[in-house]
Amino acid sequence: MNRSIFWVGFMVIPTVSAMPPNPFQQHISPCEKLTEQLAAWVLQGVISSPTASTALMLSPQGIGQRIKVDKELFPDVRIENVGVGYVVARVNPACKPSSYRWEIKGKTYAMDAGISSGVGSASLLPGR
Repeated sequence: MNRSIFWVGFMVIPTVSAMPPNPFQQHISPCEKLTEQLAAWVLQGVISSPTASTALMLSPQGIGQRIKVDKELFPDVRIENVGVGYVVARVNPACKPSSYRWEIKGKTYAMDAGISSGVGSASLLPGR
């Protein structure tokens, strides 16, 4: 009895692993997966000095990190440039494009959080 169960398992397992992939499941290339990982990072700010610049970035897990030029963010991603308001990373050369750029989006300064544009706001004029 035990031998027959063993032989049935022995015959079924290789056929399951040899099945073709699901044609309805979207195939994601390694480069697309890498781009999704990079898009999850957020550039918070850049601190510049005459000798070097340091970027403050928020990882997908919500952990703040200081990023400098030549730092390896994770395998196949190396920081190439840190400038005023942007960071450029060099990615795996097999991927196109071979670099990824983050820019600070939205407010420039922390104090700008309360400032809104004048669109749709009522203007108050004295004497009216």
